[in-house]
Amino acid sequence: MTDDELRQRFLYPNGTLKNKLNLQDAETLSTVEYQMVAYNAVWLLGHGYVIKSMDDFAKLHRFLFGDLYSWAGQFRDYYLAKGGTDFMPPTAFDLAVTNINQQLRTIDALKKPTVMQYAQLLDSLNYLHPFREGNGRTTRLFIQLVAAHHAQYIDYNHQDSAVITALNQSDLAKLQEFIKVNNID
Repeated sequence: MTDDELRQRFLYPNGTLKNKLNLQDAETLSTVEYQMVAYNAVWLLGHGYVIKSMDDFAKLHRFLFGDLYSWAGQFRDYYLAKGGTDFMPPTAFDLAVTNINQQLRTIDALKKPTVMQYAQLLDSLNYLHPFREGNGRTTRLFIQLVAAHHAQYIDYNHQDSAVITALNQSDLAKLQEFIKVNNID
């Protein structure tokens, strides 16, 4: 798919993401998206949603963003790069999903997963980057729900530029600094 085809598929002529509400002002869309996603995330966290596999990753994305975007929850079928970072080609998604499902099985078998295991999961999900938008928020919620199943919660140390650099470099040591695991019990 060419860049022009992708722009036509996903963007209004002014560059705002096409959406179900037909909001064509980027700032308004951003505000509405933030409110909807925050509300949906809080609802999920309060209802004990249990992560079992990568199928849940797509379901989470659809739940968070589905009221706004018709493509929510659908893995992309095109190449994606942002900020100088190339993400996984869609031809490799099956292998990545198998790898992440194995990570989830390993984590699920433990009483208390480690910061390193969460950092590895974060890194794997970030490189996969299966959606046009909303990957980071979906990833953080996905990992938070995995942790909740183990009576843990994740406190993400907000260092956005440092985290993005660490993710782009797959620097697990730096990612571990970004994640603080707290036990609920």
